[in-house]
Amino acid sequence: MDLSNLPGLGPKRLEKLNKSGLSTIADLLYNIPRTYLDQTKVSKIADLHDGDRAVVIGIITRAGIVKGRMSRFMAVLTDGSAEISLLFFRGTRFIANRVKPGTRWLVSGTVGSYRGLQLVHPDMQPFDEGEAFNGQILPVYPISEVCREAKMEQRFFRNLYKTIFNFPGLTLPNACPRELTDYLHFAPVMDNLRTLHMPKDFDSIYKAKRELKILELLPFCLRMVKRRENQKIRGHERQIDLGNVMAAKARLPFQLTAGQDAALNTIIDGLNGKKQFHALLQGDVGCGKTVVAMLAIMAVCGAGEQCALMVPTDILARQHFKSLKPFFDAAGIRVHLLVGATPAAEKKVILGELQMGLCNVVIGTHALFSKDVFFAKLGLVIIDEQHRFGVSQREALLAKGDYPDMLVMSATPIPRSLAMTLYGDLKVISIKEKPAGRKPIKTRLVNTAKRESMKQFICKEAAGGNLCYWIASRVNADGSDSTDESNARSVDDIVNEMRAFIAAFGHTDVSIAKLKVAGVHGQMDDTQRDEIIKQFAAGEIQILVATTVIEVGVNVPAANLMVIDQPDRFGLAQLHQLRGRVGRGNQEAWCFLMTPEGEAAETSMERLSQFAATEDGFEIAELDLKTRGAGNLEGNEQSGAWVFRWFDWIHDQELISQTLERAEHILKDGSAFNETAKEKIQTWYNEKPSANEDGVH
Repeated sequence: MDLSNLPGLGPKRLEKLNKSGLSTIADLLYNIPRTYLDQTKVSKIADLHDGDRAVVIGIITRAGIVKGRMSRFMAVLTDGSAEISLLFFRGTRFIANRVKPGTRWLVSGTVGSYRGLQLVHPDMQPFDEGEAFNGQILPVYPISEVCREAKMEQRFFRNLYKTIFNFPGLTLPNACPRELTDYLHFAPVMDNLRTLHMPKDFDSIYKAKRELKILELLPFCLRMVKRRENQKIRGHERQIDLGNVMAAKARLPFQLTAGQDAALNTIIDGLNGKKQFHALLQGDVGCGKTVVAMLAIMAVCGAGEQCALMVPTDILARQHFKSLKPFFDAAGIRVHLLVGATPAAEKKVILGELQMGLCNVVIGTHALFSKDVFFAKLGLVIIDEQHRFGVSQREALLAKGDYPDMLVMSATPIPRSLAMTLYGDLKVISIKEKPAGRKPIKTRLVNTAKRESMKQFICKEAAGGNLCYWIASRVNADGSDSTDESNARSVDDIVNEMRAFIAAFGHTDVSIAKLKVAGVHGQMDDTQRDEIIKQFAAGEIQILVATTVIEVGVNVPAANLMVIDQPDRFGLAQLHQLRGRVGRGNQEAWCFLMTPEGEAAETSMERLSQFAATEDGFEIAELDLKTRGAGNLEGNEQSGAWVFRWFDWIHDQELISQTLERAEHILKDGSAFNETAKEKIQTWYNEKPSANEDGVH
């Protein structure tokens, strides 16, 4: 059904809804209330106490913006029995334009006490003179600015939903089949949506939300359980060459940590098994995952099979090839590098050796799953920084073997609740220790007022031989890559700023005058970017200004300083990845967070202080989950990965294992559904869109 068929929606309102992302009836139905106003009881202000959850109706007697260190909007509401203050620290100008003396409001919130009773950021609904109090539970919707400008407020949406649910023949595309909701003893999806938009009591709201959350998780869990079952009937036995592994361990210039040893033993056991082995090896930055992967490759190659190690960037592929080749050469294992820039003649030789089985290991990028790449006997696929690859890319590489084993690696530690869900078809192996000799990275918050002192410190350190990263959140000075109008400094800005600073101070200090600054970002040509990073690693460039393009795959042991501009614009997990670019040698390393001023500083300081206090990636992942949600754990807000509409990773974790159990029962209980129902259910869970697997599975 088209939105234009709904009465009361003219072209202007339709345009506002479209701009708000509400283009279809389904969009509107899924736009569930963010909270509810319990109007079953209105309190008198005189009866309120600190900590009460209250609903009051009254008239604004005074209102205005209060200037100070942090501007705020303050209003006074009275209902005739007493007065209460209303405070807003965000959106003050918008609130000031709406909340005027003499206007009547229904206000809901938790009562606080500071120089009298107050409500901070309460829910406020206009309540016209003479409007009857009906004692209902009212839905409160998220409303965009464009809708507010068109006076499409809460009352408009409540009336709109009444119209929608009275519309004959209302249907919902891609809804869970009725046969499955009946099997689960759930209400039909449409009935649950009706409950949320037109609630009668809070028990039914809770039940409807819970069922919708489970149905949102269920397609993902059904696919996962199906993959897990398929792995049990695939795979083959092989004769692992443990001698090869032991000899390679003896040639290492260091001893494996206990965590590396335990991870390697788990992987070897899996590779020895009869079933297809799929595992996730996760660990903190610098914990030594690559060495474990190399030893696993040794084991499989010793059994006469081939291995492919796929990484997201050319520079990381070249680094792995350079560091691992001496160990493979010593073991008599032939290894090649295959990237997009590999010359045609060299590529032809590599492809021929892979197809004939003359090459044991290939390290490369996306070039590995090209159609012209064939393997004689691909036994193990290893994917490093796996979140950079999508489902189809991973499957394309796996398809080049006869159900090969797979090890995916991630340097972004994942909380257990996420790992259970996102990698339920993988065995999760974690390494928590760091190699011996690594010194802690000291992280400090620096107010932006000390920027000049920071530049002077960095230049003196760089002149003394220390290399420095300076991280920016934007690429271009004109802001063309940015979706907001903030004053975030770009790579261009900071490069010019540092060069001007060096030119100014170079007159008095010759060593500073010789410093070179360059910038890199994701919009550059790969060859140009790699060349600049290579010069930085060689010490020819001393200060490298970069976006998060250096987050993975850049290993410069001589770089021991990092400044992150406006760290509040990054997730904690991403900050942790960036910080991991320094301290990769045995020297003391520092990471400085250049914190903003004003309101942004107030809201981000606690989060950044928690980050500065720990180097434990698993702890940081938990903090990031709580503060930013699972959608940003990888620090990639554009990916949409791990984002659910209703499921809450913090408060709904107990639903994860429950939904996995339900999925197992559904797939095993063959007698519960006839063939038509089975086909409908399978179509639903295979075709239902799910951002949660993009780049993960």
